Amino acid sequence: MGISALARRLAPLGPVATFQASPPPAARTLTCNTAMLMRYLTALPLLAFTLVACSDKAADTTTDSLPQPTAAAAMPVETNPHVMGFDSGHGLDSLGHILGGVDIRFTPADTIFVSVRAQYVEAGAKIEAVLLRGTARVATDQGVTGAADPANGVAIVPIRFAKSTPWATGSHQVEVFLNGVSQGLRPIEIK
Repeated sequence: MGISALARRLAPLGPVATFQASPPPAARTLTCNTAMLMRYLTALPLLAFTLVACSDKAADTTTDSLPQPTAAAAMPVETNPHVMGFDSGHGLDSLGHILGGVDIRFTPADTIFVSVRAQYVEAGAKIEAVLLRGTARVATDQGVTGAADPANGVAIVPIRFAKSTPWATGSHQVEVFLNGVSQGLRPIEIK
């Protein structure tokens, strides 16, 4: 069917209208929004720059009016002499540290080694360790601190409990003293 045949069929309905292509409403809205969006996008960096510049200036003016702090005095580090801790084991290395791992279980024939870590003690401070069974002293040994590590003030003191006859089996405790003052107890087991 051609155009003229279509026109004849539509003739009883009235004159044939001519159609002009007009843009759909969405296109006009998009065109309008695009222009507005371009204006906003152009103004947005300028607005952000203004806000940042004004806020920096306000921060600068408030800090200028405040008194400037003077150099803070260093807080003194507390350097009370104390025993940081002590561990028991089956051997000590040349520096006095436990060799082969810390252990609290021993046999009656074992020599019991204790590594004491003392901090802020002067060279020559007396460290004493006592092996207790209940409240009875089974053995005692003492050492004297050498020069402490200058970086952290720690001195290691090796202690050794040895005896020619076997230890009595059961629960024991090791108590460490620094200049005659108890620094704590640790349990050990002799089986």
